[in-house]
Amino acid sequence: MTSRIVKGVRVNHPDDFHKIGNGQGRFGKLRIVCTQKEAVKRHRALYAGSQLDQQSGNYIKAGDQPALCCKSSSVNAYKSNDWGTIKQLQDQANSDLLAIYTNFGNHVDDSWVQVQDDSDNYIYYMSWDNNGNYAWVWCSSVSAAPFDPFNPDVKLIAPTYFGVFSKTTSICGIHSYNLGLVTQIVESVAALVVGIFLNKAVKAGINFLAEDLISYVSEAATEAGVELLFTAGGFALGALCSCVVFAIVFIGIEFLWNFLNKKFQICLSVYNWDEKNDWQIPVQALSNGVNPGETQGNNLNMNIKKKIPKGTNPFGNGISVPGDIGSELIHTTEEAMNYAYIVYENKTTFMQGCSFAFKCTCNNDNNTGFTYAMQCPFSDSNGQVASNSPQDPNTFLNWAQSNFQATKGPYTVTVNGKPISGYIDALKGGDAQGSTDYSVAVHINPPNNQ
Repeated sequence: MTSRIVKGVRVNHPDDFHKIGNGQGRFGKLRIVCTQKEAVKRHRALYAGSQLDQQSGNYIKAGDQPALCCKSSSVNAYKSNDWGTIKQLQDQANSDLLAIYTNFGNHVDDSWVQVQDDSDNYIYYMSWDNNGNYAWVWCSSVSAAPFDPFNPDVKLIAPTYFGVFSKTTSICGIHSYNLGLVTQIVESVAALVVGIFLNKAVKAGINFLAEDLISYVSEAATEAGVELLFTAGGFALGALCSCVVFAIVFIGIEFLWNFLNKKFQICLSVYNWDEKNDWQIPVQALSNGVNPGETQGNNLNMNIKKKIPKGTNPFGNGISVPGDIGSELIHTTEEAMNYAYIVYENKTTFMQGCSFAFKCTCNNDNNTGFTYAMQCPFSDSNGQVASNSPQDPNTFLNWAQSNFQATKGPYTVTVNGKPISGYIDALKGGDAQGSTDYSVAVHINPPNNQ
């Protein structure tokens, strides 16, 4: 077993494996199978001489947008925009997960460990440390895919989930990717493809370009032991880039924030507290703004799932995790929240800020939703504005330039009786001497309306 001391923390040592359980779940049924390198040897033997050699037509797309499972006290900090507490949670998560993430980036080919749950025979990959922090990557199934006219050769879909757990904060973050496949591979291979793909992304930090991700996933497939070539359509890249950013930084992996050294950085979170409806962010508009990946075009195509009611077990009821991990998390987390996470920076830095707008719809109804815009000027106060209808974001951003309100919020509009409230953590602080980051939160039907 490949165990290392990383930043003073022991990572992936067998003696620490069951420290990640709290004794109330099924981790006693989970066992170590082999190292990442040993698994790759098995995959290569399994697929030697198969039709997978350099097979094209496969794709990777974003699956579920991020969900956080937390203690209710942590969820309340996000609900109330308690920026100080949120920063403390970020710092704690950074400290908890830094060794595991550093190992991902430094040892792309040997940082995951294959495990098997003897209760259901699922095989997937984990990484853990001696303090009880851990990460996993798991493919729930490889099954028939619905026909996609843009990817007609794809016959199978492999939803693959990446999750991390910070022991000190008791915060778990989960999101997923969909691998569209021309030919069958087993679930554990799909999981390792995504695991290596994310290792490569962590190594790069959020200083990646969108086209890099396509190279990463095809390289990851080869390094996982299967010769598959992947693409990602232009309409899918925006959501894919945002999911990768969340995977890289979780809620606070600070050393990875090396994105182009821009002057302003805006971290937008759009929280869905609506228990009855999914909400979508199909498209955005930018003015001197850029997202990590620098995709061509402004399609985002994000779906934010409806809120799982408090008191409901989220695992298997909207959030997918391996059974043994779910059996542990149900005892260490109390509430789940779904959201979209988007990062913006100014493209031209010399005496220029940036602004953005996005359209958001309810259940894909183009007549029901809202449009939100935020500006971060070079020297003046930040501002925000919103409309209670889903509009073309370019048109709305042009209108917003003379209608921004310099308020930290709430800036509220109402859609079908549901308030939409925007908040900014600070109105000023950016200057020519260094980078300044701002947090923006948009809440859909926040809890005080329920």
